[in-house]
Amino acid sequence: MSRTTRRRFLQTVGLGVGASLFNPILESLARAAITGAIPRRYVFVVEGNSYEPITVLSKTARIALENSAGKTIAENRSKRWFFNLYTHTGGPLIVDDMDFETAPALGAVVGQPGDLSLKSDAGLLLGLSNKISGGGHSAHHGALSCTRSSPGSPSGQTIDAYLAGLPAVTGSTPFDAVRLGISSALNRRLNFDTCAYGIGRPAPIVVHPTAAFNMLFGSVASAAGRASFLERRDLLDFAKDDTRAMLKSFPGSSRERQKLEKYLESLENLGAQQETLLTMERETQSISEHRPADPEVNPLYAPNTPPLFLYERPLDGLRAQFELATAALMGELTNVVVIASGTGNAHFNIQYKSVPGIVNAKRHDLHHGSARSETYLKGIHEVTRLQVEMVCKLARDLADTPEPHADGSMLDHTVIVYMSDNGEQHHSSASDWPVLILGGKRLGMKLGGRTLIYPTLDHDGHRQVSNLFNTLGHTAGQDLNSFGKEGPARIQPGPLEDIYG
Repeated sequence: MSRTTRRRFLQTVGLGVGASLFNPILESLARAAITGAIPRRYVFVVEGNSYEPITVLSKTARIALENSAGKTIAENRSKRWFFNLYTHTGGPLIVDDMDFETAPALGAVVGQPGDLSLKSDAGLLLGLSNKISGGGHSAHHGALSCTRSSPGSPSGQTIDAYLAGLPAVTGSTPFDAVRLGISSALNRRLNFDTCAYGIGRPAPIVVHPTAAFNMLFGSVASAAGRASFLERRDLLDFAKDDTRAMLKSFPGSSRERQKLEKYLESLENLGAQQETLLTMERETQSISEHRPADPEVNPLYAPNTPPLFLYERPLDGLRAQFELATAALMGELTNVVVIASGTGNAHFNIQYKSVPGIVNAKRHDLHHGSARSETYLKGIHEVTRLQVEMVCKLARDLADTPEPHADGSMLDHTVIVYMSDNGEQHHSSASDWPVLILGGKRLGMKLGGRTLIYPTLDHDGHRQVSNLFNTLGHTAGQDLNSFGKEGPARIQPGPLEDIYG
């Protein structure tokens, strides 16, 4: 293998930027499973450029809110976002509604006849703010970190990376986290604008399902796919040998040597990950047991010519990523997943071609035209409804699967969070951040089919998105009072006690 060919390979898979395509934490690969530990899983589904509160407000919750505010939503300045009606104080308005099916986008929580109802495993939060993140078209990394960030330049660690770094969460899984999604930027395979390992260290999201399939299941794919996986392992070995040889040419404390050492560490991370995948399959066959159909025969990918099918059917691309995420959780490849649907300014302007009920227009145009066009408005809300369907399918698959390492189902040990990356509307003020939560009963979550509407900003009892992330930290045995960078703007430390404990 020539040096030129190896270099071309490295450029192709992105190793020249520190192996950030997959970047598993080496310690998690060597870490033994924690004996007797409670299984803990976390899934963050992030819709780019808002989902509107009206889509997740049931009839019972709406009546309770209007009675509390003394006016109807129709009298508010908008029928679609209405956080200035959250005028109650002292704590959340708690609605034991159990009628999620009456909310425009939440029918999938109840499901079709014969489906397992997810009502008792679901909770809806309204009124949480995240002003530190800025809102706008996108809060970028700020949605998951409660910081003020810009594209590709995070100001802090996101909650997925924090949880993925905990031994009690990651255990011995080969991937610290799996981050998948779709993008309007069809020439890109990675989104660096949503997740972060820390300040200035973005964590990439794989936004092409075929690349994601190869990453997760290439070791047990078709003959051609497995051959490609093994060839990639050989190329990594060549690259590591080259880098070790180059290290001999640099003095011990030089900047160049430090860069090479980081580069070698990244190569070793990838190599260790591949060996772990091969070992897992050899010893348990868990990867092949849960592997989805190969892209060549899976109708979600057809026609499998990038970026054609992502342009023609972006939501099928998202369904493929959900399928991969479910398989990764069940196959014990990871315990932390992020699924991003067009998050970040460079990725949100998706065109929903060939989707029933959605006009053939890009997302930005749908939002700006929605004030004058009922068709455009219905299209925006239909996207949310379809994505909630995907979230609920993932939840049902986990609910139908007994927890392999403890009592209950896999959903009982998994918290699924569905939120947006900017708040309540297209040009978000970040004043209201709707959140649908599913699962986590065995981790201390107490959702019970309720809607909780927190008081708006400057009202006693208001809470922030950072309190939600603090709650997730508590489910993993951690105190996250310091998470985020709100500083003096932190209203109240601690978890959301009404949904945890």
